[in-house]
This record gives sequence, C-alpha cells and structure tokens, in this order.
Amino acid sequence: MFKQPFKKNLLPSGGLQQIQKNLNAQRKLLDIVKNGLPENLAAHCLHVTTKSGKVTLFTDSSVWASKLLYLRKPIMDTLSLNCSAPIRSLKIKVLSKQITKSQAKLKPATSSALKFLAQANEIDTSDPLKVAMNKLITTLQKNNSSS
Repeated sequence: MFKQPFKKNLLPSGGLQQIQKNLNAQRKLLDIVKNGLPENLAAHCLHVTTKSGKVTLFTDSSVWASKLLYLRKPIMDTLSLNCSAPIRSLKIKVLSKQITKSQAKLKPATSSALKFLAQANEIDTSDPLKVAMNKLITTLQKNNSSS
C-alpha cells in the first residue's frame, strides 16, 4: 500500500489558496522592506519570510547582506509599524546564485571535434551505445551547420 505524503487533516480544504495567500503576504512584506530602504539596497532584497515574529530577509550576495545587517534596526522598525504581529528578530540570508538560460549557454562543438568523434565511432547497428553516439554526432553536426 502506498504512503500518503499529505494527510488530509494537515492541509486546509483550499491548500493552493493558502499557499497563494502566504506568497501574497510575503510579497507585501518585501514591498514594505524595499520601500524603507535606499534604492541601491532595495534592488538586492529578493524575498522575505516571517514566522512567529522572526523575519528572514533574503539577498543575492554576502556584500549586500552585510550592508543590510547595518540597517537591521530601521528594517525591523519599518516592519513593526506595518505588521500586526510584533517583530522580534531579523535574519539576513544569501540565496545561492541561480543560473539563467543566458548564462548556461553552451559553446557549440567544433567541427574538428565532431570529425574526430565520427571517426572514432564506427557504425555498428548491433551496439545501442554506438547507435546513440552516432545520432548525437549527427544532431550536433546539424546544429553547428544551422548556427
């Protein structure tokens, strides 16, 4: 019998609505924080979460995190004025860099490398690995000729 990862009584009837509600609340908190900061610092504030009066602010580098730490008191004061629950602590964390599609672009294989691979890979229909390698070489050659 399969285990159920989500028990019915743990999720409210509108589980997705609850998640959306939490995300909207976090977005509002982020806007409050950004509005209380100078523009150069606000641009590096990525996300805010809160739980039981403990706020976590996420930024994109350790340099900006240390600058935001110097503004801990003003950030907490701004949040306290705009939130119903008292803010007891503020943590600042750095999110790891995410690779975007433009950063992850691979260099095309050179024609000499493809020629070497084609020569090294003998066509043998009984070996599935060689068949797959031959298909890969053909695809790479087509991609190189089209770009």
